Amino acid sequence: MSSSDRFPRKTGSSPDLNLFRAVEVFMAVAEMQQVTTAAHALGMTQSAASQHLKNLETAFGVKFIDRSQRPIALTHAGGVLQRHGFRLLNEIEDLKANIRRLNASTLPVLRMGLLASIATTLTPGLFDFVVEDLGVPELILSAGLATDHRSALYARQIDLAVTSELVRSDDDHHAIPVLDEPFYLVLPEDYDGDPADMDEISARLSLVRFGVATPVGRRTDQHLQRCRLHFPRAMEADRASMVVAGVVTGKCFAILSPSLLIDAVAEGMRLRIEPLPFPGFRRRIQVVTRTGEHDAIADALAGQCARILKTHFALRFPALAGEVEYHSLPAA
Repeated sequence: MSSSDRFPRKTGSSPDLNLFRAVEVFMAVAEMQQVTTAAHALGMTQSAASQHLKNLETAFGVKFIDRSQRPIALTHAGGVLQRHGFRLLNEIEDLKANIRRLNASTLPVLRMGLLASIATTLTPGLFDFVVEDLGVPELILSAGLATDHRSALYARQIDLAVTSELVRSDDDHHAIPVLDEPFYLVLPEDYDGDPADMDEISARLSLVRFGVATPVGRRTDQHLQRCRLHFPRAMEADRASMVVAGVVTGKCFAILSPSLLIDAVAEGMRLRIEPLPFPGFRRRIQVVTRTGEHDAIADALAGQCARILKTHFALRFPALAGEVEYHSLPAA
């Protein structure tokens, strides 16, 4: 069988279609709602952009753009194409990044997920360390919850995460502990009651807490249940800043660790931080990557994270800093 039999040539007058470029043009036009503006952004003439759109519509046999409206609007088919276009362009960008990694003698870009509560604290020191010490020219950071990191690592959207989700090193994950930190009772600054009297505290204040969909929320709920403690609840949130803001109202108390408090204290929120008047519990922050991919970088970053957080905790929580246990620092 000849190659022409296996791959028969199309007959008729189908347009010369560069599908990827045509979709790229369409996505720009859909976003900017003007062909002229989109063409300028893509570095091409308006006539070239219009031709790409015409070829795309001819190839699929449908209209993607309603040109009778100003600014132009998408047809129903155009909306469908736009949804697919986002995924297509993202896949192409991921492909380009992966090929660059294969061709580069050093890692060209490092994608990191950070816990939202310490992202602001870590970012300056991590950027300098990654670029200057590790020699990686580009750092891409994303802040989120530990559950976000787990799914992002699995989907290969990030290379490693500084996270609180407890992961053990195994065939799939390389996990390096950064620190273990205790939880504290966080009260409004002007609370004048006995911080050891939880009955009085719960009678005067409501608990503001993390939602059960978050790892820290689940941990806190499980610990309170073990201790047979049930507090009235006024609010739940998925970000430390919102939980602390609930305490600042003067109507709530919270149960938080130093890493969950650092940004709020740095921003000047006034709080009263006391030991828990019931059995305590701790959480671990660690650096996690996929086994065998960035193990050495993860080890180095765990040490840098420990150094940065130890410095900031000593500055913001001098009375508490000694109660945090660091794992990735050399013994003094």
